[in-house]
Amino acid sequence: MSVVMSALHTVQVAATHAAIAFAATEGEEFNPDKVTPGPEGFIATAVFAAAVIVLGFLLVKRIRRNSYRHEIRDEIAAELAEASTAADGSPAAGGSDAQGPAAEGSGSRTDGA
Repeated sequence: MSVVMSALHTVQVAATHAAIAFAATEGEEFNPDKVTPGPEGFIATAVFAAAVIVLGFLLVKRIRRNSYRHEIRDEIAAELAEASTAADGSPAAGGSDAQGPAAEGSGSRTDGA
């Protein structure tokens, strides 16, 4: 298999060299000052640059959204932990034992709602 691939590579290289030699002899002389990508190159570069900028904005938007979701989940987890601690009868963070069960039925809420 590698012999076939080697032969195909040799034929490809020979064809490429022949095409380059033919193009160089035919046509006008090469002018190194005239080598530019032209309007097509400019448009392609502008499209790629715009795509990179748009993708950057989308990436920042998704990262920010993910960060906010993480913060909200942490806050909810902290509130649930505080509520479960208060429901177990042990004092809530920052609370005291002096209030006891009488304070629970008095209508005052400590969960911020």
